[in-house]
Amino acid sequence: MEIYQLQYFIKTAEVLHFTKAAELCFVTQSGLSQQIKKLEEELGMPLFKRIGKKVQLTEAGAVFLIHAKKVVENVENGKQAIEDLNEMIGGELRIGVTYIFGLLVLPVVNTFAKKYQNLRIIVDYGTTEALEQKLINNELDLVLVISSHEIGPPIQKVPLFTSNMVMAVSRKHSLASLDKIPFKKIEEVPLILPGKGSNSREYVEILFVKHHMKPKISIELNSINALLQMVENSDWATIVAEKALKGWEHSLKAIQITGVVTKRDSFMLTIGSYQKKAVKLFMEEFSKSINES
Repeated sequence: MEIYQLQYFIKTAEVLHFTKAAELCFVTQSGLSQQIKKLEEELGMPLFKRIGKKVQLTEAGAVFLIHAKKVVENVENGKQAIEDLNEMIGGELRIGVTYIFGLLVLPVVNTFAKKYQNLRIIVDYGTTEALEQKLINNELDLVLVISSHEIGPPIQKVPLFTSNMVMAVSRKHSLASLDKIPFKKIEEVPLILPGKGSNSREYVEILFVKHHMKPKISIELNSINALLQMVENSDWATIVAEKALKGWEHSLKAIQITGVVTKRDSFMLTIGSYQKKAVKLFMEEFSKSINES
C-alpha cells in the first residue's frame, strides 16, 4: 500500500468521479483507476460502487476513508516536522478568516510574508461554520473567528479578544454626535449589514427577533471593507464588532449599543496534536498585533 494510492482514493471519494479525481491528482484516468483497483485487491473489498459514470463509496470505502485521511495527514505532519527541525519555514500556510477579520489579518500577513519568503500564504474568507468544516477536513491550518456558539473537540481554540458590537456611522451622519444608542432605536435607522450566513449577521438577527424588531436593511455585503466604505460615504449605518473599525476611526463613529448584550468572543482555531512551525509563528505574530492595537 502506497501513500499516493491513498491520496488517489481520498480525492476520488471527495469528488466521486474518476476523471475529475485523475485531473486533480495530475495522472491519467486509467492510471488512477488501476491504482485504486490494486488498493481494493490488497484490502479484499471494493471501495467504490461503479454505476455507469457515477461513483459511490461502499460501506467499506466510507470506513477506510476515515483511516486513509489520518494516515496521509500523519505523513504530511511528519514531513513538516522534519522541515521545522531544519529551520525551513516553507510550504503553505492556509488561514481561514471570517469577514470581520479581513482588515485585522492583512497587515500581519504582509509582515509575515516578507519575513518568511519561502512560505506561500493562502487566506480563505468564509462563514464560521464553513471555515470550521474546512479545518476539520484539513483544508486549512488555522482559522480566525468571532463566534457565539460552542466550539469543542476535535477543534482546539485559543482566545484572542472580546469585542463589543457597535453601530458605526459616517462622521457626517446626523447620529454621529451620539455616544450611545438603545438597540430598539436601531429599528429606525437604514442599515447596511453583512450577508446572511455570517456569524455577526446571525447574532444581530437573533436580537432583532427577540425584541420583535423589523429593521430597515437596505444593503447586504460580504466584504467588510466594501461595507465600511459605503457607510463612510452615506447616511446608512452598520452593526459590526468594534475591532473591525481599526483604521477607520478618522471617518467612522462607533456608537455603543445599550439594552442588549453586545460582547463577542474571538478565537484562533487549530486541529491536530502537531502544529507546523509556520502556524505557531503566525499565531504569535497575530496575537502580538492584536495586543498592540
